[in-house]
Amino acid sequence: MISATKPFVKFHRYDQELVSDIQALNSSGYHKDDIWVLKWNPDKNHSNQRDNFYKYSTHFESAVGDIDSKAHFFDNGGEELRTRLEKLGLTKDESSALVRELQETDYTCLLVVRDLKDNIIKMND
Repeated sequence: MISATKPFVKFHRYDQELVSDIQALNSSGYHKDDIWVLKWNPDKNHSNQRDNFYKYSTHFESAVGDIDSKAHFFDNGGEELRTRLEKLGLTKDESSALVRELQETDYTCLLVVRDLKDNIIKMND
């Protein structure tokens, strides 16, 4: 059921902006099966680097809203995130690069949308 086009991926923090993006997608006709939130959880990572754990645990989560009913939610370690991204249509190299960037920045999750049209949500700066 995966389309031939690559999914749209946006780096996010698990916060109100993420909820706003998901609501904008829902309002534009996107359904739960089109939207994935992939949250990196270093607790579930076998190579749990201390600084990443510190970064992750000190960024308080402020997403308010029922994300589970509007998007698929996946909370796991790096290897599982890479595998999920590949299942959503990205190459192994693209998936690895995205997960690596997620681990090295202060973002905590990825918003993945199948067949995103127009400018429903803002791109990362």
